[in-house]
Amino acid sequence: MTFYHGTNVIIYDIDFTKSNLRTDFGRGFYMGSKLGEARKWAIGKAGFSGIPTIMRYSVKNEILHDICVNPLRFDLPNEKWLNFVKENRRKSGPHDSLQEPRHSYGAVSGPIANDKVNIVIAKYCNGEISEDEALKMIRIVPSVFQLSLHTSLALSYIVSVEYQQRQVDGKWTDWQYAIGRSQG
Repeated sequence: MTFYHGTNVIIYDIDFTKSNLRTDFGRGFYMGSKLGEARKWAIGKAGFSGIPTIMRYSVKNEILHDICVNPLRFDLPNEKWLNFVKENRRKSGPHDSLQEPRHSYGAVSGPIANDKVNIVIAKYCNGEISEDEALKMIRIVPSVFQLSLHTSLALSYIVSVEYQQRQVDGKWTDWQYAIGRSQG
């Protein structure tokens, strides 16, 4: 399987501690199935600093079936998906001892919701809308599948990493292999 990650730097080694908290599937490394979507993310992220960079990962299909990885897959935004996202996005209270990620899955996959999901989930968490209303309001990005990795075992299913960067003229460089610094 091929996945893309839009960023503003070449990623040689994935570091979970640099991942955002309170994301849909919890703290982890996220990749999507569409190059165009990753390019949008890269350009947006580089708006702050760096160079728009696309990382392309080849991932073994077995990751979605290996019980040692403990994968979770969502095919549609349904009640189970909504409550999983709600739990991962909810803020910790002063007495919570929530770990990140807030689940035991090594890999989570499923559809990507549009940028309105934050508003919908917040309203749902605050009890302003029901589960049914939330599910009706959420729209997924058509034909885009995401995979988030949450453990070093899940990372071991990545078999190759390449990158390309956007040049000043707006064109993208050819794909180049990214070899982890720890690998020599």
